[in-house]
Amino acid sequence: MDTAEIGLRERTRRAVRAELVTIATDLFLTQGFEETTVEQIAAAAGLSRRSYFRYFPSKQDVFAEILASTGRDVAAALAARPAGEGPWESLRRSFDPLLAAVENNERVRALSRMMLEDPALQSAHVHKQATWQAAMAAALEPRLDQAEPDAGIHAQALAGAALSCLTTAQVEWVRPGNEAPFATLLDVVMGAVGPLPRARPQL
Repeated sequence: MDTAEIGLRERTRRAVRAELVTIATDLFLTQGFEETTVEQIAAAAGLSRRSYFRYFPSKQDVFAEILASTGRDVAAALAARPAGEGPWESLRRSFDPLLAAVENNERVRALSRMMLEDPALQSAHVHKQATWQAAMAAALEPRLDQAEPDAGIHAQALAGAALSCLTTAQVEWVRPGNEAPFATLLDVVMGAVGPLPRARPQL
């Protein structure tokens, strides 16, 4: 099998996985996570149950894929922050693209509420924290004092603290009756842990 054929197969696999994620998300939001079955997701995608398992081991893994792709984006945003920026500010600013994408998206708000409230999805949330923290710490460590022997541990601690703040703000954001923007809530929470420069006005 030549390289071109392998590349085509991989692109096809990614396309099918992306379609399954979209279909599963629609079903989760329409009828609930617990009520949605693998058979329903597969049928909506025109696949057999057996074919579904070639792409995802379970329906929880579809949800985990949504979180994993978002985590990669956050880590990439953190790695791209200006070199002279402080670590805590860089962590806060790395969430900006995510916040901008979800702020007025009721679909994402509903998914967030489902993840935080559904016991069956708690493992997905825990896995998200672990994978995001590792990727963010790897992006953050070069910004720390490399003469410090504990730089790696410090990066892990800072990334973990930032993610805990994100979760705290997210819980408030999805609370019925909340009208505060996600970004404002995150500023309040992260500002309680460490100082953040005052946001510069948009020109």
